[in-house]
Amino acid sequence: MIYAITNRKLISGGEEVYFKQIEKIAAAKPDGIILREKDMAPEDYEVYAKRCRGICDAWETPLILNHFWEIGEKLDIRWLHLSMPVFRQMAGDADEMMKTNPVGKADVFKAWKQVGVSVHSREEAVYAERRGADYLVAGHIFLTDCKKGVPARGLDFLKELCASVEIPVFAIGGMNLGHGRMAMEAGASGVCMMSELMESDEPGEIIKRFSGRSE
Repeated sequence: MIYAITNRKLISGGEEVYFKQIEKIAAAKPDGIILREKDMAPEDYEVYAKRCRGICDAWETPLILNHFWEIGEKLDIRWLHLSMPVFRQMAGDADEMMKTNPVGKADVFKAWKQVGVSVHSREEAVYAERRGADYLVAGHIFLTDCKKGVPARGLDFLKELCASVEIPVFAIGGMNLGHGRMAMEAGASGVCMMSELMESDEPGEIIKRFSGRSE
């Protein structure tokens, strides 16, 4: 499985070039496109979400909103990805989650088709699964320019995390075809790719090769 992660800062040439790249990616039918642009003002993110939904719907590719759950409710886009702090807030849990140790899917997540969470430790992964996450994104596994100067957590971390939960785990961070296959061998159900897809002239070919598909 492969999720594409957007990042408009990796695109030169303006919005239209960005949306053309999104269409190239959507046309290759990844398992989902996470609209990551979380540094946007909500009103700008909503504009991008509407435009990307049109593109993704045309290619029958799920669009997953990142962080802005209120916009998801407003636009009835029911695929959501969250950071751990936002996930915990929505669940209504105290900040010190491991002290309260809540159990059971939080009611707020039952209205969504799918909720994913970014995690950076085994404890976060177990908590997220217990509180209703449908999948996890774990990272960063390999060195990446998106987190310059921050050490990678590595494949041993990924193995431990995957062994701790039953829901799918997607590896992120420095993902390309080679690293992606290594992540899968370590137990990941799939990968998240950002730079590899956003900067490629042929992102569809990368998706097809990773997925083992051919035309």
